[in-house]
Amino acid sequence: MKMSLFAYGTLQLPGVMAAVAGRSFETVPAWLHDHARYRLRRRSYPGLRRETGAITQGTLFLGLDSCALARLDRFEDAFYTRTEVMVSTAELGRKPAEVYLIPPRNVHLLIDRDWKLDDFIKAHGPAYLRRCRRQFR
Repeated sequence: MKMSLFAYGTLQLPGVMAAVAGRSFETVPAWLHDHARYRLRRRSYPGLRRETGAITQGTLFLGLDSCALARLDRFEDAFYTRTEVMVSTAELGRKPAEVYLIPPRNVHLLIDRDWKLDDFIKAHGPAYLRRCRRQFR
């Protein structure tokens, strides 16, 4: 069964997603209502949690199979909890998707809502991509 994944952080980068999931996927811009993206203490990647009234922009990856999801689960490990949400897209309307959320045990690591993909790319992008490629050879 094929699924979709809403990415709001480093997985939005096509190279990172392909390295981690094992291949590329069709994408559409998407947003998730009532969820907020946060910077994480002592980490370069963000976390997402439910927050009434917040909207998080991201990328919806379409057509993931169980093998790709298993690789993503290994990458995200127990730090996140994968859950199903409904995302909105201009192109496809509302769609169900999987997303990795910060579980209650890790909420203390959220520091502010200032994580930006462009800042991440400038500061960490190439090195992070190399690490992902090495980890999933």
